[in-house]
Parts: sequence; structure tokens; C-alpha cells
Amino acid sequence: MATLAIVVLAGAGGWAATRYALHHSVTLSTYGNAVGGSFRLMDSTTGTMTDQTFRGRWMLVLFGATHCTDEACRPALKAMSDTLDTLDPSGRKAVIIFVSLDPDRDDAERLRQYGESISSRVVAGTAAPFALADLAKEYQAPIDRKADPEWTYTMRMSPQFVVMDPDTRYRGTIDATANAASMATDLRRIMSGTPDN
Repeated sequence: MATLAIVVLAGAGGWAATRYALHHSVTLSTYGNAVGGSFRLMDSTTGTMTDQTFRGRWMLVLFGATHCTDEACRPALKAMSDTLDTLDPSGRKAVIIFVSLDPDRDDAERLRQYGESISSRVVAGTAAPFALADLAKEYQAPIDRKADPEWTYTMRMSPQFVVMDPDTRYRGTIDATANAASMATDLRRIMSGTPDN
């Protein structure tokens, strides 16, 4: 009986943490960046992750949803994961942050399964709609909801990955529809600090 009570309390605690994360936000800071900056998201374990969680690593930030228009998010995330397999084989230098714009359907468990089905490099999270609107604006990611006959609606993927350096400074963008080879070329240039021609 005591074990059952503990399990019930743990489940209730996880549910409460998720609800809190989805209905409370903090003031975002651009850190002086033209694009990008701080974030606070409910992660795929019902905990909270922020930009400071990944300080010291390159962050490749993409917006979309598990119900993604034209199913574009999965190949984009897979291509970036393949890119990092080449540029960061140890898995210590960079992380892919996937921000779901669909908190009503993308709960912690769904985000966990989605990320794991693509790559261990993908860390997925979401937030309350008003907090997502602020964050998407900060990262210049459009929020575009499309009607869908199978899923009722889908969320369009942002057109690019936003690249933030280990000190949370904006360093550029990478086309989210590019292939892994093209992403690797662009990311290598950005990481080396070489400017665009």
C-alpha cells in the first residue's frame, strides 16, 4: 500500500511539474544577440532545461513539432545529427535543441519518444503558448499552424537552425532543409569563425 502511494505521489508530482512549466515563464534575455538568447523549456523528462543547462556547448536550435507540416522536422533533425556525428564524434561539443510549438499535444513522454527515435543528440522541449511566442520571436522562428486532414493541424518547421556558441552568442543559421554534407560545411565554417563570403 505504501509503495502504491509513493507511485501515485510521484506521478502527481510529475504532472504538477509539467503543468507548472507550461503555465509559468521567465523573462527572456537576448544577451545582446540580434537573434537568440535565453530560454526555459519543459524538457522530455518533465523537468526544466534552460540555455544555461548547455553552457559550454554549441546549441543548434530548431522550432517545429512532432506533428510537423510535410513531416519536415524529422529529416532536418536527422541530417543535423549526422552532421554532428562527423564534426563532434564524442558528442561533447554540441547539442540539438528541438523546440515544439505544439504544447497541447507534445507532452514530455511524446517528446522523449520523438527525440529518441531520431538521435540521442536531440533534446526536445516545449513551453506555454505565450512563452513559446516570445521565444520564437527571439529566435526569429515563425509560428505557422496548418490544417491537416489526418492530424487536424500541423506546425510548420522554422526555416533554419539557429547556431549559438558555447557562451550563448548568436553565430549564424543553417538551412534546415539542407542535406548533412551541406550542413557540415556551413557548421564547420561557423564554428571556425570564418565569415560568409
